[in-house]
This record gives sequence, structure tokens and C-alpha cells, in this order.
Amino acid sequence: MAIRDRLTDGSVQLTPSDLKIARALLADYPAAGLNTVSHLAALAGVSGPTVVRFVSRLGFDGFPDFQKALLGEVQARMNSPLAMIDAGKAAAVPQEQMYREVIRSCVTMLETTSGMVPAADFETAARLVTDPALRLHFIGGRFSGYLAGMLWQHLRQLRTDCHMVSGNLPDRVDSLIDIGRRDLIVAFDYRRYQVDTIQFVTAATERGAQVILFTDPWASPLAANAKVVIAAPVEGPSPFDTMVPALAQIEALIAAITMRLSATSRARIAEIEALRSLSGITDDQPAKIPKKAPRGADQAGE
Repeated sequence: MAIRDRLTDGSVQLTPSDLKIARALLADYPAAGLNTVSHLAALAGVSGPTVVRFVSRLGFDGFPDFQKALLGEVQARMNSPLAMIDAGKAAAVPQEQMYREVIRSCVTMLETTSGMVPAADFETAARLVTDPALRLHFIGGRFSGYLAGMLWQHLRQLRTDCHMVSGNLPDRVDSLIDIGRRDLIVAFDYRRYQVDTIQFVTAATERGAQVILFTDPWASPLAANAKVVIAAPVEGPSPFDTMVPALAQIEALIAAITMRLSATSRARIAEIEALRSLSGITDDQPAKIPKKAPRGADQAGE
């Protein structure tokens, strides 16, 4: 089993320090583990001995043994048919192939994304957002704000105390007065990291709030104080960063949350549906099946 898989399948019990190392490895896998012990320790913000204990916990005799396994994975990757196909792909994609190439690229990125988040981090995120003692606040940047809004819209149907942070700066600043240890900030911040998002979340953490951060492999500055960091690749085939992997992570989190809150959320959703029905919010009439045209009707006049 690849080291990446062992870090993400939940089979190894990781300490908080171990999780820091796992995140650093997964953010730049396997390159982050192919340098020195001190280099990996610096990336993770831990000590050298902590890194050595980490690889021992994974079952390796020492750091050289760990690196040997990583190099074996690199060699296997280089010799795979997929790697050889990738090595020979054209630098520019013909216009008529663009649709298929973009979809193929998204599929590849989703496969990468599935191995970037330790199982313990995902479980912690699901546990925090379903904790009824916490008030949730969602915030994102220019584009990632749409992701924050999507997660907020789902969560507010499942539980109480879900709030979208205002985009109006004075309102945003004023809202900090009510934030403290009972609050959880769910933040989305991808390169190029957005100053106003960083300022708000930093101020919230200084007041005692916890943070779940969705970011890219290079990590927003907010990662330093986040309880959980969920990273996703962003480099797509266009000049603009892709949000597809992050959207998939949100879908996974929503599924986990829905399962955790199934015992309490049904009554809430039923009441929401009743209120919507009274207001005529949605068209809930059964879809009408178009009648089939009489046989030969399309040949009328011949």
C-alpha cells in the first residue's frame, strides 16, 4: 500500500503533530518526503525527532527506510503506462479536443484530491460542523465565496446557528463583537490569498474561534492557526484555478454531515419544506410527460 493511502485511510492513529507532518507530505507528495528530516520538520512546523517518530509509527525502521519506500513509489509511477502517456501528451490542446481534455483533467485532479486529506482531519471537520454547541460562520474570497455559500445553504437546512459572513466590510467587522469560543469559522482561501478574508478569520481566532480551512496545496496563511486544513489541487488546463476538487470535498463533507445529523435534521427539513410550500417557493407539481405525436403526424401534408 502506498504511503499516501496509509495516511488517508484511517488505518494509522496519528497524533496532532503527526497530522501536521501528514498534511505537509500530502500537500507536496512525494517530494516533501524526499529531502532531509529537518526540511520535512520545517515544512510541518515540528521537530526533527517528531518526524523520526512519525515514520516509525508508519512501520519504517528509520527515515532512510521511509525514503526508500517513497522512491519505490516514484519509480513505479515513472514506469506506468499512464505516466508514459502523460509524458508524450501535446503541450497545446486542439480546440476540438478541449472539452474532453478538461473533463479528463478534472477526473485526474479528483483522483489526486482523494488522497490529499488525512481521514482524521475529515472526521474532525464533520464532527465540528455538527456540534450543536458551536455557531458556524462561513466566509470565502472572490470566487471561493461561492463554495462557502453553497456549504452554508446546505448546512442551514440541517442545523441551527449557521451564518454567512457579510461581504460588507463594516458589517463584517461589527460581527466580530459576538464571536468567541463558541464559534467555528469555515473559511475558503485559495491563491491568491484574499487579504480581507485573512484579516477577518485572524481576528476571529484571536477572540477564541476555531477554524476549518479549505485551501490549496501551498496553504493560505490561515493554515497556521486552523484546527483542520483541507487542501485541494487548483491547477487546471485553463489560466484560471479550478474549483472542481474543492467542490467535490464540499459534497463529501455534506454527505458526512447529513449522515451524522440524520436523527435530528429530518424534522427540521420537513418544517422548511412546509414553509416553502406555503410561500410557493418551488414548483412541486409532477413533471408532465409530453404526449406522443400521432404516428405519421410528422409527415402531414405529404
